[in-house]
Amino acid sequence: MGLANEMKSLSEEMLSSFKERVRDNQELVANVEKRLQQYRQEQENTAAALSANAAELKSNLASGEKERISKYGQLIGSIQNDIKGIERDVKGSKSSTNALINEFAKARKVLASDLDKFFSGENQSRAQNEQSRMAEYEMYIGKISDEVSSIFNYTNEMLEKFDSEHKEMTDELRAELSKTRNERFEYTHALLKSIQGRIAEISNDNLNAARKLRNDLNDGEADRLKEYNALFDRISSEVTELRESISSLLGSYSKDRSQGADHWRQMQEEIAAIRSGGQVATPKRVEKAVEKREVKAEPAPAVIKGLPVFEEKAPVVNIEPPAVHDEITLEDKIFQYINSYHEGVKVSDMEEPLHETRMKIGFAAKCLLDAGKVSKVENLYYPAKKNK
Repeated sequence: MGLANEMKSLSEEMLSSFKERVRDNQELVANVEKRLQQYRQEQENTAAALSANAAELKSNLASGEKERISKYGQLIGSIQNDIKGIERDVKGSKSSTNALINEFAKARKVLASDLDKFFSGENQSRAQNEQSRMAEYEMYIGKISDEVSSIFNYTNEMLEKFDSEHKEMTDELRAELSKTRNERFEYTHALLKSIQGRIAEISNDNLNAARKLRNDLNDGEADRLKEYNALFDRISSEVTELRESISSLLGSYSKDRSQGADHWRQMQEEIAAIRSGGQVATPKRVEKAVEKREVKAEPAPAVIKGLPVFEEKAPVVNIEPPAVHDEITLEDKIFQYINSYHEGVKVSDMEEPLHETRMKIGFAAKCLLDAGKVSKVENLYYPAKKNK
């Protein structure tokens, strides 16, 4: 019952987590509404304060209007007086500026002659410096060309060396591969020879064992039949016990899985109810009674208790016990997989989950289709009862 308990605990944890998230969301909504109410109250207080300040400002402006007009008249008179003083200053500045311009023209002529002399000397020095820089530039260009040529030569040498080393490595690798191939061939040849020798030894041993068995059967057929009957009885009882234990295990597993599905379904219903806004109390979980499907053990074949009396030697009969197939076949796996996908499934979709090649899966699916266990529409396989 481990799966049901785990599913039950998982559903309870998920339900509690979902309830906590719902409770946190409700608290967040309440906090946001409270904050919005505070902000609205603050806006109303601010609006009232602004209205009061505006009324006070309006009264102050009305009371001080006459004072501002008188001050404006005084300001205009002082500005007119300042303008007259500025006009007088402009006339004096104009005369002084004309005298300054004449002096500046004389000084400009002297400065121009000095600049002509200075630039002529600078041109000569720049010409000399340009010649020396060109000589240095040609020398640097020569050095750079030599370095570039040396780099190209070194690169070519390295490439040639790399080619030679690569060729040597290739030859060594080819020789090593040839050597290992010869060794593998010799090892395989020796292995096949040893296998053939072992097969021959096994054949001789089997032949000797068959002769000995034939002689033993001819000598003690009655004793061997008794021993075989006892052995077969023990095998039949063990097979019956094995089937009963498997049936019990499958029943308990089916019950466990059903309980886990009930817990999961109940958790989904409670989450849906919480999302819709309803308050749902945690109901008591009712465990469904699961039918315990018992696999009826096939009756063991009757064992011959009485031994026949042979007057002559009986022929040797190899009686093999019935084989018990514990593993499920590929066709059964494919049949179960197709029945679990009612919307249809392709052969390529079954490769990875079944861990088989597409050719084997296609052949087995074709056998199921020919037997009428599944149906096929285009390249999709469906359960046999599904109508498309």
